[in-house]
Amino acid sequence: MRIQTTLFILSALAFGTCKRDISLLSVSAKAGDISVPVRFARGFRIESYDSSCSITVNNPWQSAENVKYVYHLGNYSVVPEDKKNDVFIKVPVKRIICLSTTHIGFVEFTNELGSVTGISGSRYVSNPWLVNEIEKGKIQDVGYGENLNYELIVKLQPDLVIAYGVSGMETGFAEKLKELGIKVIFIAEYLEENPLAKMEWVKVFGALFRKEKKVTQLFDSVADHYSELVKSVSGIKKKPGVLLGIPWKGTWYISGGESYVAKLIADAGGNYIWKSLPFADSRPMGLEAIFSKAVSADFWLNTGTANSLADIMATDQRFQSIKAVRNRKVYNYNRLVNAKGGNAYFESGVVEPDIILEDLISILHPEVLPSHKLKYYKKLN
Repeated sequence: MRIQTTLFILSALAFGTCKRDISLLSVSAKAGDISVPVRFARGFRIESYDSSCSITVNNPWQSAENVKYVYHLGNYSVVPEDKKNDVFIKVPVKRIICLSTTHIGFVEFTNELGSVTGISGSRYVSNPWLVNEIEKGKIQDVGYGENLNYELIVKLQPDLVIAYGVSGMETGFAEKLKELGIKVIFIAEYLEENPLAKMEWVKVFGALFRKEKKVTQLFDSVADHYSELVKSVSGIKKKPGVLLGIPWKGTWYISGGESYVAKLIADAGGNYIWKSLPFADSRPMGLEAIFSKAVSADFWLNTGTANSLADIMATDQRFQSIKAVRNRKVYNYNRLVNAKGGNAYFESGVVEPDIILEDLISILHPEVLPSHKLKYYKKLN
């Protein structure tokens, strides 16, 4: 599970509605007729063969160096001696366990939600169908981190556990699952610095379900739409200043200028006030240093769990001096949060970067998309 407080630190200090032709995904790609180009993502590559393919995932957690996992997808009766350290996965997979709610967005995009038998952090799930299945006991919560329920995982008999890593410590549970005969694949979309690169990890899921061709077609459609949106604001000279995030447990984590969210703000025609910071992750910064630049920000976005300006003031009364607060230009990405706290921004949002971009353009430059209705964002009053 990547619980949403963790997501808040990693990414959040980090689209009208666009209809997807998901029905296309009911037809799987034929073996030997698969080409999966990777256009934006840096963390993986896919190589196709006559009746199988291999996925290579590189450095799947922060600060990892020279770490490589190779996954062979197909039907193998014999494992080659020189590839004993690789993982061989029979595809299409039928039963999976997701250790991050973000994985649900990818699985939903491939129209394979019925394959989910277990989830980590079930209370943070946003998808209504999955929530219903969890409440009926048809999908089990397998725990998180050191509290993974290995006995339950084995009982669920998954074809694959889909995991993520924040540090090399995750290799411990992966090795234990391997000893129990459970295959694990690491997904590292959160390390990507480009919204389309982050989404492109859906191609890994397409390969796992043997839907490579149709997933690639749908991805290209989203990428084209995203590119058109960027062009729609490329000629705008006045770029409003944007502040991101909010203190969390007394610490304000600032996303660097090379981060995914900084890229989104730039693509939406905004001027991220910390764009000069030369890093891609989120790092703590002193409140005084933040206030010195925050006071003049035109917009304030991604304000944690805040649902109103009163919630923000309760965090620190000094926030009332910020220009964006005085002018009531504060927006948060929690419009689609269910009763238990599951936030669609962290789930389906990963495969709808174009819709998120529409939201941001509508907020920063409403004249560009006058008929757009916010999907993931809401204005705080």
